[in-house]
Amino acid sequence: MVLAGVATGVLSGLFGVGGGFVVVPALVLFSGMGIHRAVATSLLVIALVSASGVASKVLAGEGLAAGVTGLFVVGGVAGLGLGTVFARRLSPVKLQKAFAAVIVVVAVFVIVKNVA
Repeated sequence: MVLAGVATGVLSGLFGVGGGFVVVPALVLFSGMGIHRAVATSLLVIALVSASGVASKVLAGEGLAAGVTGLFVVGGVAGLGLGTVFARRLSPVKLQKAFAAVIVVVAVFVIVKNVA
């Protein structure tokens, strides 16, 4: 798991992809964790990383754009709620297929954006 953690960290840092796109598959593949629990674990990790990022900016004396930050938080919480409703209605197999489809769409978007 430590090696999987290092690999996900390197991929996230190298390519700038959200941790969830790398962490969820790693948790499912290498720990045998179910998709629902892997998503929840990934969200907790993202929340902790986000909180540490905000704390480091505040401690460094850098200001935060309160309006933008507030809107982002509201949107994130609303999306989390909607995602939770949908995820509870999907079987683990369907959720895993939906997650894979989203990863493919994001990959195609990145390829198209960088080739054009």
